[in-house]
Amino acid sequence: MLFRSMNRFIASAATGVALACAMSFVVQAAEPRSAKDGAYTAAQAKRGASIYAVKCETCHGPQLTAGEAPPLTGEGFMANWSTYSVGDLYEKIRNTMPANDAKSLSAQEYADIVALILSANRYPAGEAELPGAPERLKQIRFEAAK
Repeated sequence: MLFRSMNRFIASAATGVALACAMSFVVQAAEPRSAKDGAYTAAQAKRGASIYAVKCETCHGPQLTAGEAPPLTGEGFMANWSTYSVGDLYEKIRNTMPANDAKSLSAQEYADIVALILSANRYPAGEAELPGAPERLKQIRFEAAK
């Protein structure tokens, strides 16, 4: 009887510890962070450049500095987006681009393009890829890059 009670106690304690760890991970994942913290990888920005060349360059120019469409880099771009989250930019691009074929790319391809935009605006690359999940991207805020 004592053995069963001890096993139940250990199982309950282990469940409690696992639940606490999981809750800690969820809280950490939901904490706001800055694009300055390395929100994408260099490889992801490179993939984004390949997609951009085919789907975006015609309107936004080869250097993301404009053409027929608004620039995706520089002071003007940052002035427009500085009060928004990276998720807001992702949603805008996903819902409206390419102009002639909106929502035609995968969630990850749109995230790769956003990674390219962050890279072009001198935000540092990090060790984790920018996810193709708007709810997670909304936790990343724009701040002036160094």
